[in-house]
Amino acid sequence: MATNGSSPEALARALLGSSLGVRRGENVIIETWTHTLPYATACVTEARRRGAFPILLYEDEGAYWRSWEAVSKRDLGRVGSHEWSALAKAQAYVFFPGPADRARQRMDLRDFRQSVGYNQEWYRRAKAAHLRGVRSVLGYASDEMAAQYHVDGPGWREQLLRATIQADLPAIKRDVSRLSTKLLKGKELRVMASNGTDVTLQLRGRKPIGDDGVVDAKDVKAGNNVAVAPPGYVAVAIDEKSAHGLVVANRPSFYARGRVDGGQWEFEHGQMVSGSFTDGGETFERMTEEATAGWNRGAFFSLGVNPALDPGVPQVEDQEAGAVAIGIGGNAGYGGSNSNPFLAWLIVGEATVALDGKPLVDRGKFL
Repeated sequence: MATNGSSPEALARALLGSSLGVRRGENVIIETWTHTLPYATACVTEARRRGAFPILLYEDEGAYWRSWEAVSKRDLGRVGSHEWSALAKAQAYVFFPGPADRARQRMDLRDFRQSVGYNQEWYRRAKAAHLRGVRSVLGYASDEMAAQYHVDGPGWREQLLRATIQADLPAIKRDVSRLSTKLLKGKELRVMASNGTDVTLQLRGRKPIGDDGVVDAKDVKAGNNVAVAPPGYVAVAIDEKSAHGLVVANRPSFYARGRVDGGQWEFEHGQMVSGSFTDGGETFERMTEEATAGWNRGAFFSLGVNPALDPGVPQVEDQEAGAVAIGIGGNAGYGGSNSNPFLAWLIVGEATVALDGKPLVDRGKFL
């Protein structure tokens, strides 16, 4: 699987070096599951090479599923004081998420939410500890999830490795900063594409969020202390009552429940009033059946900024350079007012974007 320099060792150098800047004497936690252990152990070696002190936090897939059957999901969602103590004493954290069979974990949403009940507390404590963290999407690229998404597992992992190792982080950082400034000041977005996409969105001066793949002192001070690998994107919560027009996807979307292709959404007065998919529509229907009022409100706009990403890479499909994502549902995490837990999106590649009538992106190319 590891070709063209896309080795576990190269990934470890990118994560601990380029992303986190791990220094001599720092404490580093590397969290992994069974399917990502080779990458995690490479990070252990790299941490030691840099003069840091690594701890490997390992979750065994088989033991996890035996626990899933044997104990309450609420107990699975608890963290012991010894783990919190380790977090408080660490300066850097590398996370390879799991389990490999995420679809099984999410079959019952109530069970899933209880089993990850520690999540908000983890991020709160990580910020309080001024931790620098990075989450590798390789943790999502298991063979089990590849089968659900109808992609080749080794090929998926190779794409993620390449887009992490070969990412031009200084260039991504510049693009994230420039686009964030423009979106903060802008009032109206219009997204168009040759496939019929033509949708208008209003902005409300909300602060954009972005991921440039680097966590430095400035990020930690601002509370942006966990990056994603591969990076990067810029996203902003839109006026929830503003979306109007048609969005036609030419990239797949990969949701927790499965893959959808060929999505078309029509918006009126901020609401998605009609939708269809060429494939995977039943996945979206199951999601909406479990949703509460407000799930169909326009939520966010985002732009991908990573030219090392191929089109349609699962779990980072929104980060392809020049790709536009239009989301519906809850946008509180993006700085909006809708706290609905539902979230879905369509991706338009090679789109043209105008901000307040001035070109921002021309057929996927930044201007």
